[in-house]
Amino acid sequence: MSDLSSLLRKVSEDHVSGSSEIYSALLNGLSDALAIKPSIKDWGEFCIGLEKVKRSMAPLQNVAGSLRVLLNARIPEDQFNGFVKGFLVDLASREKQAPSIIAEKFQKEQRPKRIVTLSYSSTVMAALTALPKDVEISVAESLPMGEGSVTYRLLTDKGYKACLIRDSMLYRAVANADLVLVGADGVCPEGLVNKVGTALLATLCKEHGKPLVVLCSTSKLIPVLEIDPMESFRTLEGLRYQEVVFEMTPLEMVHSIITEEEVLSGVEMQKRLLRDRSKMKDTECQQ
Repeated sequence: MSDLSSLLRKVSEDHVSGSSEIYSALLNGLSDALAIKPSIKDWGEFCIGLEKVKRSMAPLQNVAGSLRVLLNARIPEDQFNGFVKGFLVDLASREKQAPSIIAEKFQKEQRPKRIVTLSYSSTVMAALTALPKDVEISVAESLPMGEGSVTYRLLTDKGYKACLIRDSMLYRAVANADLVLVGADGVCPEGLVNKVGTALLATLCKEHGKPLVVLCSTSKLIPVLEIDPMESFRTLEGLRYQEVVFEMTPLEMVHSIITEEEVLSGVEMQKRLLRDRSKMKDTECQQ
């Protein structure tokens, strides 16, 4: 159980990587863990732990849900790891191919010259770096975590015309942009779960008549998702700060969601996920 325990701890303590990167690391770690042939009991304990960490990240909760389905299927002990390996291989293959497919779909849908984005998303990065070098990209710093600086550095290292802006400058940035581009930690019928600031961007897009475009693999789609805002307080130089990392944005405020499978409006995606939810059993929902 040690490998699964250390993997769970690693995932729980990663506060820097994007959800796609954490998801890929999880899949790789689970594949490595198969070498020690975990027991069904080991997988059950890991599943319970995974359901409790990063509850706003749909890919992790989807993996926990898949494990829960296998555990409930009463598969014989000597066959269980084979079933786990099968679904891990399928998930890893789809996740590896998704960014380039999504980037291609994005280019067919949009021809922006000026883009606003925030935080860091490997899927968004793949789409941005597939665009011409003359595209102007404004990246919000994305406090409290400040992941926008990662996106900015990666873009400038590749020769793109990027600038890092304060979160308070988003009104002006969106007014001058062609579109706003964001990733997702999860998409459920209630809304888009992503870094704080996304709802503000959606509001600004509505006011300025600009499209809010979401890029994410189907691993981020989930019929039931419990948002954990990761709210905290800290004191710095005598000042007490309240901070939130995640928030939910209503899907009706989203112009389009581009996955490796299709391009849907926010409302169309909501209908799809509600259909999926209606087919679920209680045991398949987040615990």
